[in-house]
Amino acid sequence: MSSTPCPFSFPFPDHPGLEPAAQYAELRQYTEQGRSADPVHSAEPGQHTDPGRSAEPGRTPLVPVELPGGVPALLAHRHADACAVLTDPAFSREAATELRMTSRSKESLALNVVDPPVHTRRRQLVAHAFTTRQAGLARPATERLAGELIGAMMRKGQPAELVADFALPLTMGVIGGILGVPAPEQRRLHPWVEAMMSTTAYSPEEIAAAHKGVHGYFAGLLDAATDGLPGELAEHVRQGTLRRDEAVHLVSGLFIAGYETTGNQLGMCVLALLRHPVLLKRLRSDPAATPQAVEELLRYTSLNAAGGVPHVALEDRPVGGTVVRAGQVVVPVTDGANRDPGVFDEPDLLDIDRPHNPHLSFGRGRHMCLGAGLARMELQVALDMLLAELPGLELAVPEDTLGWREGMYARGLLELPVRW
Repeated sequence: MSSTPCPFSFPFPDHPGLEPAAQYAELRQYTEQGRSADPVHSAEPGQHTDPGRSAEPGRTPLVPVELPGGVPALLAHRHADACAVLTDPAFSREAATELRMTSRSKESLALNVVDPPVHTRRRQLVAHAFTTRQAGLARPATERLAGELIGAMMRKGQPAELVADFALPLTMGVIGGILGVPAPEQRRLHPWVEAMMSTTAYSPEEIAAAHKGVHGYFAGLLDAATDGLPGELAEHVRQGTLRRDEAVHLVSGLFIAGYETTGNQLGMCVLALLRHPVLLKRLRSDPAATPQAVEELLRYTSLNAAGGVPHVALEDRPVGGTVVRAGQVVVPVTDGANRDPGVFDEPDLLDIDRPHNPHLSFGRGRHMCLGAGLARMELQVALDMLLAELPGLELAVPEDTLGWREGMYARGLLELPVRW
């Protein structure tokens, strides 16, 4: 392994398969080999400072990497270190947006990259619509939609394409129902959403055009809204407690995050089960085990192609025995944390009977995924109904012929042909 200041470039290259990139195992090896930290981190972009050294001799818990544009950073890939960054208000997501590492506008990420008090105010306005209780209330409608989509696949005949004909329409339909977006409009928005969720797959001009299309649609939706969550946000605009542009970015962000990530996650969950016929048979006969299976599938599969959200330290902070200096960039990476052998026994094993599964797939702290309860419910419903309605469900093509998304924030399958 090289001892150069930045031994890794991050995010890691796109790769096929359910598992995290092979470089995550190399991170653990790099840490265990005890390479000392190098002065590769900037107090401000372009200015280098000493990043501090591990308090534990011979170990470097935070690994130096180079981000797009040559930005030096530290990767917090161990579970405890990732949690420390995600839960400490001294680490700012908003400050990291000044590094300009994406063509996505800061404004379009109305909850993801802002700090308190703005983040707190915005989140409080919409959080009530995404509680665990609300997810439970949405279950019957989710079951009806899943049943309709499965019925349509059965009528269409085998093989069926599970991503385009089930996973994405299901998750899009659920969030579309919450936000009052009719099904035909959901489908019209999808190409724009794809562009906005890209890292390199689309050009900056295409991404800018997608911003204009998505935000234009949701501006019109808010202007006409009288009920539901959009109606509530429109009322806040009228009362002056929320700017109109904030409301537009909030509701469009909820739509995008509400289906794009969960839909791709669902495809990977199904593929993981198809790899394990014994587990699939168990869940078919014992649906009560589905919730714990979903948690393990969330831990096991690798969804975030971007690796994690960069944070900037606003002051000197200790993380994992290393002092992170003010101005340094730190990226907490869930793929590393979810395979931390110090937290998960046999982390590379898919085991739904884990007695303790504190995965970070939904994040942690103030930016923990707002729709975690809704996503869990959708995944549980989808898996239960697929297994119940499609006996003998299996891949219709060899797994090594499946195509995977590239140049996108969320990993996932391009298509998943199945038969039953």
